[in-house]
Parts: sequence; structure tokens; C-alpha cells
Amino acid sequence: MVDTLAEPTEKQSAAFHLKGSLFTLTVIQLLRSDMDAFAKQLREIIAQSPKFFAHAPVVVDLSAIDKQINDIDFIELNRELRFNTLVPVGVRGGQNKLHDQAKAAGLAVFPASKAEDFRVEKNKTQPEKKAAPVVKATSSAKLVTKPVRSGQQIYARGGDLIIVSTVSHGAELLADGNIHVYGTLRGRALAGVNGDDNARIFCKILDADMISIAGRYRLRDEKEDKMPQHNVQILLKDDQLEIAGFE
Repeated sequence: MVDTLAEPTEKQSAAFHLKGSLFTLTVIQLLRSDMDAFAKQLREIIAQSPKFFAHAPVVVDLSAIDKQINDIDFIELNRELRFNTLVPVGVRGGQNKLHDQAKAAGLAVFPASKAEDFRVEKNKTQPEKKAAPVVKATSSAKLVTKPVRSGQQIYARGGDLIIVSTVSHGAELLADGNIHVYGTLRGRALAGVNGDDNARIFCKILDADMISIAGRYRLRDEKEDKMPQHNVQILLKDDQLEIAGFE
């Protein structure tokens, strides 16, 4: 008898494929190891916009407490984050002893970003000088001419992102440089994601759920009543997001 069953192909027998991808992670920079104070502040922040943070993946940044704290209760930290519907996935920055404690609690250890490494090396040799913000065009700008729909994520690596249409709620824009939207900006917009403090966000109409520059973010619920809604630019001023109009 002849066996008519074909040998399974590699594609048929494989259970999964590994693929690289880009995701936005919320970063919580830990300033001290007091878990009671951490829990109190976290619950106050989550209460302001619970739907926005629901099931959001979180990375805990330990760089601000490096060499100051040798022990952190990562088990309690995980428990508090999950109680508030956040999903802890890892840590970054800090010393190796804290990394070992984090790994024992089931957390991954992320490398510091290139922007962080640059700032550390720069501060070793000379004090950091704050230059006046300069908005400059880049030759590697990414141009999108169609509407950005809910669920889409567009990233301009190494340059500006230019959208000559509207952006829907549930969409996400990311750029190492500036973001320009010649329509209504909804969803999330994160400029200067690699640490560029001089990056800006420009849009014709502002209706975003979240805006961020170089890691500093602002939610829809935090917008002020007198804040401009048309012909808007968002920039960093004194380490805070400023929303201003332009002609």
C-alpha cells in the first residue's frame, strides 16, 4: 500500500515565528523605594483616567535611584501595578543588584536608550547646557498622505513625521523628530521618542488622547479650558509640555 499522506512542510509544522516589532511602553521612573507612597500616588493618577491606563504595559525606570537604593520589593511593586490594571514587563537603568531582584520577580531587563547613554557620558565631562529650542527640517521625514485609522501605528525613525490628513482615535504616531498633522490630531502622538527635547508637535486641530515629547506626556483630561484647539504647537518649556497657538 502506498502512503498518500504528504510530509508536513516547515510552515505547517511550525508553532510560531519570531518577529521584531515596535510597541509603546509606559515608563514609570521610580524616585524612591517607599511602596506605600508609590501605591498612593499611582492610584491617584489612575483614578484620573482609568480607561487610558487599562492593561497598559509598563517599564520601571531605575536610573533616578541608581547607587542610592540597594533593595526594592519588586513583588509588591508588581502586585500594586497589576491591582491598578497595569501590566509590568520589565525594568531599565539602575545597578546590577536591582536587575537581579527584578529578574527574580519575573521582570525583563531592558537596556538604557541611546539618548540616555549619551546624556550620561556627556555629564561626566561637562555640565549640560540648555540651548534654545530649534525646529529644523530633516531629509529623512516620513510623509503620509492618507488618513491614519484606529489601530494603526506609524513611526518615523530618525526624522520627522508629516501627516497631510486626519488621525483617528486609537491611532498612534511616533517620531524621533517632530510631528506635523495638517488635519485633526486624535489618538496618541509621541515626538522626540529617542530623547530629543527640542522636538515639537504641530497640528491644525488638537483632539488627542495623549501627547508626548521626549517622554513627558499629557493626557486629554489634563488639558485646560483656555488651551488653544486650532493651529497648535506642543513643545517642552522648563521640562513641562506647553501647548500654544501659532499663526
